[in-house]
Amino acid sequence: MRQRAIEGREWLETDGGPFLLAPVSLLPSWTGYEGDYDLVIEGTDAGRSECYLLPGRNVVVLGDEPLATTVMEARSLIVQWIHSDSEDDLRVHASEVDLDSIAWREGPLLESDGCLALMDAALPGAEATEDSVFVLEHDAGTFRVDSAEVPLAPHCAAKLHRLVPVKAS
Repeated sequence: MRQRAIEGREWLETDGGPFLLAPVSLLPSWTGYEGDYDLVIEGTDAGRSECYLLPGRNVVVLGDEPLATTVMEARSLIVQWIHSDSEDDLRVHASEVDLDSIAWREGPLLESDGCLALMDAALPGAEATEDSVFVLEHDAGTFRVDSAEVPLAPHCAAKLHRLVPVKAS
């Protein structure tokens, strides 16, 4: 899969399920609707509405909602659209919010080789294309995926997920 810049691209949407965040190197083994998506459904059926790690897999599911999603690479931030009058309003407010003032829920740990893919959890990795996946490039290592639902302005709110590097001890 060829990678292209994320900033300035449109939003990704799913066919009704949540998004998956996984190392690009694991995409060939992700079977999506052909098998692995059953694990996502089990998590959703168990009431998991927050960001969570799939047991035995190095992949994170971003909650249980099919929210339109984009990435702000410069902020290591994944933005999911809850409500806003426009795309531009949401982008502007998400780019200006003080990330240190947010009450983040600490999330699961994810190992990365330097490239993470964000895509519809139902999509088999072998079917992923540059139009169906955002690839986040960063340093290799362990990241914690923290989340928060944030009112960004009147009539504007988003679910935010940030990648927090975890230093080896």
